[in-house]
Amino acid sequence: MKKPIKVMIGVDFEGASGVVVFDEIYAGHVHFDRNCKELTYEVNAAIEGAMEAGATEFIVRDGHGGNINVDPTLLNPIADLGRGRKPMCAETMVYGIDESYDALMFIGAHAKACDPRGVLSHTMGLNVLDLTINGVSLSEQAYNGLWAAQFEVPVVLVSGDDVTCTASKEEFGENVETAETKVAICRTAAYNHSPKRVYDTIKKSAYNAIKNLDKMKPYDKIIGPKYDMVLKLKGDNEGNVVTVEYSSTNLLDLLTKFWSYI
Repeated sequence: MKKPIKVMIGVDFEGASGVVVFDEIYAGHVHFDRNCKELTYEVNAAIEGAMEAGATEFIVRDGHGGNINVDPTLLNPIADLGRGRKPMCAETMVYGIDESYDALMFIGAHAKACDPRGVLSHTMGLNVLDLTINGVSLSEQAYNGLWAAQFEVPVVLVSGDDVTCTASKEEFGENVETAETKVAICRTAAYNHSPKRVYDTIKKSAYNAIKNLDKMKPYDKIIGPKYDMVLKLKGDNEGNVVTVEYSSTNLLDLLTKFWSYI
């Protein structure tokens, strides 16, 4: 009998096909509902590919904004959907991950704050200019991958623009699967791939990720037991930068301190 494979899919929005401005991924914009459907179909593609490769259980964690973007009426019924936000939850984008999971995937991902070309690049908050821990500059995927690494859960797939895909190989190693949704022109423009092509790409990448699960390893760019954070924030409209430094031997304490500034 084959071992069950449990997957968490962390979902952001900026990396979805067709998305190029912040306004259109928040409720009230004329394209919001359309984009929510697109995002959900991209998640479904990851589920379908992973299922074909043998994955048996899925938790989809909606991690963008108010965490109410994935359409539950369109989501593949095999998956349970985590919606809503727990106040001051430092691990909010992968809330609930533990040793029972075998793999972590990111759909709709984007580049980190200090990358000027990545579409809608930022790191958790728009006031963040850069976040480093132990000298390593982190994207949101690496931030959450670091949390997941405590439980020996590897990041196996990242979908987003070409900048994000390239950075993911650098962050998580060459074995991580990536699925390109668009090619960045600048922070607010991109050549977007056809949604149908994107679904096919994500499905294939998710399949490969689960088939090659034995080659994946937890995020290992940051080694404890002491964590030194340097956080650079926008100061004012004149371009001043505020730098915050904080150290802890407890990762949750450190990430909670980071979260208090954004």
